[in-house]
Amino acid sequence: MKKYYISFLIFYIKKNLTFIDAYCLLMKRNLVLILLLNVISSSFSQNTIGIPDIVNYPKSIYNAGTSNWDIAQDKNGIVYFANNEGLLSFDGTYWRLYPLPNKTNVRSLEITDDGKIYVGGQDELGFFSAGKAGTLVYTSLKNLIPVSDRSFTDVWEVISFKNEIFFRSVSAG
Repeated sequence: MKKYYISFLIFYIKKNLTFIDAYCLLMKRNLVLILLLNVISSSFSQNTIGIPDIVNYPKSIYNAGTSNWDIAQDKNGIVYFANNEGLLSFDGTYWRLYPLPNKTNVRSLEITDDGKIYVGGQDELGFFSAGKAGTLVYTSLKNLIPVSDRSFTDVWEVISFKNEIFFRSVSAG
């Protein structure tokens, strides 16, 4: 700080300026220096070439529930979301919603090698597969569960392991 103060006094005396004029000139010089350093340092900032853009889509764009519980991508690049209003898909351009028959949340999903999309929801589990027109068709697996065990809460996880599918629910309903 002393060195700066001394250089300021020398500048003040050599230029034969008033104190305020000398101070303003020095501040302008410092401001130009700071701006120049800022421009130079920004040229060394992170290179974003090759990094994909992050796009946030509001609910008004994808027209489904506000919460997405799980996410997976298939072999064709279509992204699927376990959404509050059903299974939500996005192909990079269009959003499509596939509700469950009981119109409840989809909490979890798993895409298998054969292209089936297994989902778990509130008191519902099953899978979506491509129909004749290319749209997804839902098949419930709840009827395969014994009647005494068919009442359950949210299915929070779907796991594919060695060609078998496991659905996990925290507790019975």
